[in-house]
Amino acid sequence: MSSSSVSVSPERVAIELGALDELRARLARTRLPPTGTDDWSRGVPLGWLEELLAEWQTFDVGAFQARLDELTHVRAEIDGHSVHAVHLVGRGERPLPLLLTHGWPGSFCEYLDLLPLLVDPAAHGGDPADAFSVIVPALPGFAFSGPPAPALTRQGVAELWNRLVVEGLGYERYVAHGSDIGSGVTAWLARTHPEAVGAIHLATPGLAVAPEPRTSAEETYTAAVQAWSAEEGGYAHEHSTKPSTLAVGLTDSPAGLAAWIAEKVVAWSAKTEDGSPAFSRDLLLGTLTLYWVTHTIGSSLLPYWAHLHLPGGPLPIDDPSPVPTALSIFGGERVPFPKPPRELAERYFNVTSWAEHDRGGHFPAVAEPELLAATLRDAFRPFRNA
Repeated sequence: MSSSSVSVSPERVAIELGALDELRARLARTRLPPTGTDDWSRGVPLGWLEELLAEWQTFDVGAFQARLDELTHVRAEIDGHSVHAVHLVGRGERPLPLLLTHGWPGSFCEYLDLLPLLVDPAAHGGDPADAFSVIVPALPGFAFSGPPAPALTRQGVAELWNRLVVEGLGYERYVAHGSDIGSGVTAWLARTHPEAVGAIHLATPGLAVAPEPRTSAEETYTAAVQAWSAEEGGYAHEHSTKPSTLAVGLTDSPAGLAAWIAEKVVAWSAKTEDGSPAFSRDLLLGTLTLYWVTHTIGSSLLPYWAHLHLPGGPLPIDDPSPVPTALSIFGGERVPFPKPPRELAERYFNVTSWAEHDRGGHFPAVAEPELLAATLRDAFRPFRNA
């Protein structure tokens, strides 16, 4: 399918076997600091990291590749940007097109367990009338997508996504969901393309604090954001100020890459009953493998730099788009994120639905796929006949 400057073609994405040989060789020569601690408050514990690295050396990449092969992949060329996406047609009478956008340090693979529930609800105890045709692009600079242009902001990614869905795949109207960076991209989609986006759902969006004067709830949120940023936000400051410097170490060292990503996955994940992260080891190892073999850890940091330095990053306050917006606040992380008050969210969005959950964490599609599937079905059901 194609139009003047958008082309979409099928492809098979594959993990390069040669890169795996080099990866295992580097892992076997890992040099870790001579001393460490089991205290997560100082960062990743060395004993825990050693176990992760040992498991990475024997990770079943073939099984991970088989999961990828179960999906339908496409390559979109959009004005010089090369975008990889998963595109699955829903099994129902009138499946609703749904765009899903991930964040950092994840990938499109965050949605692997969620996709069957959305595409074929009848096969999972649901109503076939709730089926979605799902599009899951990889953010520019992540996994199998090409690198972002130097000035590509979240607003710019939203433009690419709309062209992918409307011009490339032929869906005139669709709905969208996002978390983390994907939440910002999805929010910009609603602002810039209300003619195509019927409604959006955001998972625990990180909202900028309100300017003074603030309400009591906004003051509480501001203090929580400041405290969290001081204690937990060092990674984001480095991403948004000197990403190229950090990228050298993370691109060269699989141990450094694993420590940088895994520490955040553990901190931001909800916990299972036994206290372990609700983010499977196989998914973590698969995610690390994707970052390594595609050499994309450096380019995955660039959205932070763009958000801080370029226009078209932060949303304007007190100018909400008209697009209906459902928000779900997920909790249960080992290191809790500040939770925005609804009154602040209403200064950014046309909030039509608000829910708070004590589970799901920063990766609800991984930790609670059934809950997120039900949430998306409920959020978008009123817009199916629009």
